[in-house]
Order: sequence, then structure tokens, then C-alpha cells
Amino acid sequence: MTRILFSCQFSAAYGGVQHSMLDLVKHLDRSRFEPLVLCSPGGELPAMVARENVRVLTVGHGLFWHYSPRYPFNTIRDLYTVVRQIARLARNENIKIVHTFDCMVFFAATLAKLFSKELQVIWVDNSFNTHVKSYNRAVQHWCFHRAGRVATISKVRQQQLLEEGLDPTRSAMLPCGTDFHLNMTESSSKAAANSSAPVTVGIIGRIVPIKNFEMFVQSARRVADKHPQTRFVIVGRPGNFQDEIEYGQQIIKLIAALGMTDRITFQGSVENLATLIAEMDVVVSSSHMETFGRTLVEAMALSKPVVATTVGGVPEVVSDGEAGDVETMANRIIQLIEDPALREAMGRQGRARVLRHFDMRVIARRWEEIYDQLLQN
Repeated sequence: MTRILFSCQFSAAYGGVQHSMLDLVKHLDRSRFEPLVLCSPGGELPAMVARENVRVLTVGHGLFWHYSPRYPFNTIRDLYTVVRQIARLARNENIKIVHTFDCMVFFAATLAKLFSKELQVIWVDNSFNTHVKSYNRAVQHWCFHRAGRVATISKVRQQQLLEEGLDPTRSAMLPCGTDFHLNMTESSSKAAANSSAPVTVGIIGRIVPIKNFEMFVQSARRVADKHPQTRFVIVGRPGNFQDEIEYGQQIIKLIAALGMTDRITFQGSVENLATLIAEMDVVVSSSHMETFGRTLVEAMALSKPVVATTVGGVPEVVSDGEAGDVETMANRIIQLIEDPALREAMGRQGRARVLRHFDMRVIARRWEEIYDQLLQN
């Protein structure tokens, strides 16, 4: 039995990074691999991991570990704490692989490798940073040369890292997977035959600037002008930092200014996101940038048509339903509202695409192959 330590910087349960880690832990072959999770003690993630019968180790304080020059003291303190804990686990509990899901823990695990030479470090790069600070890039490249694997979740991001100097022999591309389709039942989804019911259009994600909620709200205003019975829902909550909190407040003000307060409802983070998506008719992504588009895959797994901006890795996920501006997005949503048959067809095609490319069980087996390769080395 091989012990693998999984870790990410934030312990808030809602977010693609946390869900990606949780899904992999959930579908790992427990007869061969024993997962452990290291995270900060705040938020919902520790309890969610524990419910999967996985041992959870927490260090530090709050919802996240610091990794920013804005907080030098906290950064040094938290980095030291995480490095020490990883090194201790490698030494005392025979941890062979550290599978990290953000740059902060990637750096910490690489530093821990200095004290445990046999430790293999994996980083899953969930970002799409086109303007990386020079000091971050220097740290990143130092880690690249010592990593077992640096994985990306889209081909376009993998190509970026290769151009930045990542050794191709250390590179891997594994998309995010989903298991939403495994628990789908007829009763869990809105009946397509009920065409008289108001259409619900939803968007899912942390309320942060890169998600471009302005575009969704402005498109919703145009859609509501033509189809006033349409309902809109935003699933998510503001980010953890002050500028993100202020952005959330700006979106609420925009909704009020456009007269959409009674038409757009907010739903905070939910544990059973599949149930919420099942009640939607159309799922939207209006992001300025997405490395992948995890929530789109989850919606497609539940046979929901999606409308998304064509940015980053989204074209690798969505084969139809692209929108580049407010007007185009509104028109695509209106088209789907007015054509239930098209909604059903797009949903059916999306689900088939998930089964071919994004089934979490298949993704987990691919990760296990990488673990085996690293252990042989």
C-alpha cells in the first residue's frame, strides 16, 4: 500500500481546485493507494474529506496558507509550517508522493524534498497566468527541475508551460473529471416535457473579477426583456480577499441598477452541487479566463446545455454554445429558451462527450499510472 499526500492552499470547500482534489481522493483505488489530505483547518474541506474515509491533517490557521509578498511574516510562517509537516510525514509515515494542487504547496513540497530525497512531487497547475511576477516565475522554474510531474488540465496551458521551459519528460495533461453522471436519475433532472415551466439559467463559481459576472448579469437583463418569466441563479460566494469582497458588492449593485434584484437569486456554496445543477435548464460561464471549465463538464454530465465564453481551455471542453460578448451570450440563451428540442440535443451531446473524455473513474486510473511510473523511478 502506497501512501500519497494530497494538499492545496485553500480549505474552503467551494472551488474547482478543492473539488478536483476531493474527486481524485474519492475514486482512488484504495486497495493500492492510501490517500491522506493536508490542508488548513478552516472551511468545509476537512469535514468533506473525512466523510470519504480519508485521514485529514491540518496545520496553520484559517481558510488558507499565505503565499504573498503582501504578508511576508505570515508567508514565511506558513511556508515553514507546511514544509516541516510534509518532511515529517515523509520521514515518519513513509509518504512516497506529494500530489499538490497549487503553487504554494508545490513550492513547500519541493523544499521538503531537500530533506527526503526519495519524495516524488506532483503539481497540478490549475492556473492560466499570462502575467506571472518574476519572483514567482523563478520559484516555479526552480521547482520544475525537481518535480516528478507537472500536470495541466488543458492542452493550451501545457503548451504555455513547455514554452516557459518545462521539461517535456516531466509534463502531463489530465483534464478535470466528474462523477455527477454516475448518480443521475430521471427524478434528479427537470422533466424536458414540462415546457411550460419557467426556464432557469445558472452560473457557478466564486464571485471574483476573473469570472466576469458583469457579462452574465447584463446578458440576463437582455434575456429578461424578451422572456420575463426566465429565472436566473448565481451559485457561489465572494472570494477571500478584500478586492474580491468588494467585487461581489459591485455585482450586487449592478444587479440592482439593472432592475434584476427580483429576477436573480444567489445560492451560496453547496455540498451537493449536482442537485442544484439538475434544476437548471441552461448553465453559463462568462469568465475572462478559464484554464479548463470544470463546472461546464459537471453541467454536461447532467445533460445540461452550456453557453460559455471561448477563453483558455474552454474550447477543449465545449463543442457548441460559445459566446464572445454580452449580446451573443444573450442571443444564445434566448435561442435555447425558445427551442426545448435544441436544449435536449445539446444536453445529450454534452453528456456523451463527458462519458468519452471526462469520466472521473478514467481520470483516476490515469493518475494511478503516473504514480506507478514515479514509484518505479
